[in-house]
Amino acid sequence: MMQNKQLNGVLPMKWYNTICNFLVNIKKDPSDYRRKETEKEAEKTLSVKDKKYIICGDQNIPIDWDDVILYDDPQGFSLPKNCYKTVKNKRNPSMFVAHWDVCLSSKSCYNVLKKRKLSVHFLIDNDGTIYQLMNCNDIAFHAGNRKVNNKSIGVEISNAYYLKYQNIYRSRGFGPRPTWSDAQVHGKTLEPFLGFYPWQEEAFQALTKALNKVYEIPIKTPVQNGNFITTVVPEVRDATFEGVVNHYHITNRKIDCAGFELDEVLKEIT
Repeated sequence: MMQNKQLNGVLPMKWYNTICNFLVNIKKDPSDYRRKETEKEAEKTLSVKDKKYIICGDQNIPIDWDDVILYDDPQGFSLPKNCYKTVKNKRNPSMFVAHWDVCLSSKSCYNVLKKRKLSVHFLIDNDGTIYQLMNCNDIAFHAGNRKVNNKSIGVEISNAYYLKYQNIYRSRGFGPRPTWSDAQVHGKTLEPFLGFYPWQEEAFQALTKALNKVYEIPIKTPVQNGNFITTVVPEVRDATFEGVVNHYHITNRKIDCAGFELDEVLKEIT
């Protein structure tokens, strides 16, 4: 190859361009680099904070919430494709399923999901930030029930559950979590445990409203004789129910989200 050698006293074009770029750059004010780096960082921050929408298929659905970080954002969490099922045709989910993650942060929950090859569409962090991990049109592995997975959207609300972790939340600046007592699930009363921050519940409400807009998931939850049901509901387990449910409505092997009275939570929306 002759292109990297000097021919007849002529400097190769590759070297000529390199030297010209060097001469241009050394004349620049060093503050130019600082300014450009600052602008680049600002653009990244603004691009994240300005995105008040979630992604459902090929649509960007507006959401009434300030802190939403998508899976394609630099600060976001994107799940590997072996953690969920990609769907090419349009999907019409009819349920929104709430979970708690028993983790100290959404980042920890994300890491657990990756290791276990599981998934949810959304995470709600301790400060109320909503992370979208995958397109709502794809199927997440979150309910332990294929029928429900196929017909639902899942969210993990960050909450380490056990009272012994209360001081960690204080030390991280979130303040003490509410303590929930006398919560009923599957006919049993649970010992006191950590509940959700009010702003996490508000983020959940904002997600519920957004999903209702795009998929018309009814803003209703299982009740019987006017009372909220706190155990397995056959229609939920069989994926024929349409509305908002807790994980324990699907299986008696789960207790999340005990104490999260969805009938009251949804009343504030309607």
